[in-house]
Amino acid sequence: MLSNIGKMDRLIRIAVAFAIAFGSIYLGVLWAILGIVILLTAIIGWCPIYAMFRLSTTKEQEEIPTDTSGEHEPRCGPRRLLK
Repeated sequence: MLSNIGKMDRLIRIAVAFAIAFGSIYLGVLWAILGIVILLTAIIGWCPIYAMFRLSTTKEQEEIPTDTSGEHEPRCGPRRLLK
């Protein structure tokens, strides 16, 4: 899994996650869950919403192939069965 969250995006997410987590004391459990999800995306460096829209805030912009039909060449070569 490639990282699609840059360093500045991670720092902002961590700050927002802690603010939401502390605010959830007064706002409720759903806000706590939202804070945890935002914190987890910052920790692992991958956001499923960014992936869905093919967005990335990392400096190294890797081109994601648009052909998802499965007819492209395999990247790792053929798989071999172990005996």
